[in-house]
Amino acid sequence: MGREEAPKPPLAGVVYGEIAYWMVIVGMVIAIAGSFIYLTSGGYVDSECLLAHLWAGADVHTIWEECAGIDEVPHGHWYLGMLGYGDAIAMLGIAIACLAAVVGMWGSVAAMFKEKEMLFAVFALVVAVILTLAAMGVITLKH
Repeated sequence: MGREEAPKPPLAGVVYGEIAYWMVIVGMVIAIAGSFIYLTSGGYVDSECLLAHLWAGADVHTIWEECAGIDEVPHGHWYLGMLGYGDAIAMLGIAIACLAAVVGMWGSVAAMFKEKEMLFAVFALVVAVILTLAAMGVITLKH
C-alpha cells in the first residue's frame, strides 16, 4: 500500500501564518532591543519611577504625570515622535507585532479571493476592515 500524502493547508492560512509569524518576530526583536536600551540608558518615562508606581498600584494619570512630567495621558502612537528613547523603540516593536494580525488578515483575504472562496473571503474582509479601523483608532473601547 502506498504512503498517504498529508492534506495541504489552505493557502489563506499559510499566507496569514507566514505574515503574522515574521512580523511578530521582527516586532519582538525591536521590542527587546528597545527594552534593553530603556533599562540601560533611560527613556522618555523614568524607569525607576515607572516601576515604583506600577508596584504601588498607581493609576495611569499619576504615572504619566510623575514619571514623564506631562499633565495629560498621551493617546495613539505617542512613541513615533520619541524614537530616540528606548521605551519608544520598545513600543514601536510592540505595535509592529500587533499590526501583524491586520496585515496577515489582508493577505488572507487576498488568498481567499484568489482561491474563489467567496463566502469566507467576505467574512475575512469584514474582519480585516474591523481590525484596520481598530488599529487606526477609529474603533476604540472607551475606558
